[in-house]
Amino acid sequence: MAEQAWAEDDRSRVFLNASRLALRDGQLSNGEKRILVKLAHALSLEEGEPRRIYDAILSGEEDQIRGSSIDKSEMRLVYGQVLEAMLIHTDRSDDVLAQIAYLRKMFLIEDSEHRAIARSLDRQLEEIVHRSFIDEYRMRLNDSVDNLRDIFDSVKILSRKQ
Repeated sequence: MAEQAWAEDDRSRVFLNASRLALRDGQLSNGEKRILVKLAHALSLEEGEPRRIYDAILSGEEDQIRGSSIDKSEMRLVYGQVLEAMLIHTDRSDDVLAQIAYLRKMFLIEDSEHRAIARSLDRQLEEIVHRSFIDEYRMRLNDSVDNLRDIFDSVKILSRKQ
């Protein structure tokens, strides 16, 4: 398996890859489900597309999945939205952190970009969450930056099939 040297720029393939990772143990945790739902929404997948992708994974017809492209700036927005959802709505389990790290790797988001996105989330904090949650959110954000770095370094992406 070769390391990926390109960003995945097909919306459906991004969702497919993230779903395949989540299903690697044969089940979806509640946190993984939340992340995948947020990812489908952030990617602007058409209604029914997540189900079609899931069915393609189960039937082994993944090679037939193709969608519209996503540009680099939108990749950063999608990543930020999914990171925010993880911080606010999930349990931050290793499986969920692996989802975030995998998305980061598919989008080729470097440490500096990840930190910039995290800082942006921190600046928007008072608009995102109730004030009593701010300190806990900041702690989660800081912990996640460190934990994601460790997981990110261990994630491998399969090379694109020709």
